[in-house]
Amino acid sequence: MSYLRYDSKHFLLFLSEQKVENYHPDTTMSESDGDSKTVTAYSYEGTEIDGSTKIEAESASYREFVNGLVRTKYSQSDVEAILCNHGDGNREHETEYQVFQEWREQAKQMARELLDRDIS
Repeated sequence: MSYLRYDSKHFLLFLSEQKVENYHPDTTMSESDGDSKTVTAYSYEGTEIDGSTKIEAESASYREFVNGLVRTKYSQSDVEAILCNHGDGNREHETEYQVFQEWREQAKQMARELLDRDIS
């Protein structure tokens, strides 16, 4: 996993990295001597065309990355509704809260891994 600043308010996160051994690059779009060497490549499962995930974040910090990742699935209004409904005795609301908490924990783990791996 890695990340890249996109602009002053966004980062691209490269999550769910999969190593692709013996990849044959498409040489039809570039000048090539016809040599079809295989390379090791990496793929990602984000929503952007390159497989990255664009998040709102102004700095490469744990707090900003966690918040940006949470916002990829939950708006501020969604979070407020989930928190306000939590504990009202409605099982559906409790399930919604648990799913939100699980995503939050995943976001924290991804942010830790991204920042721990930073080699800049």
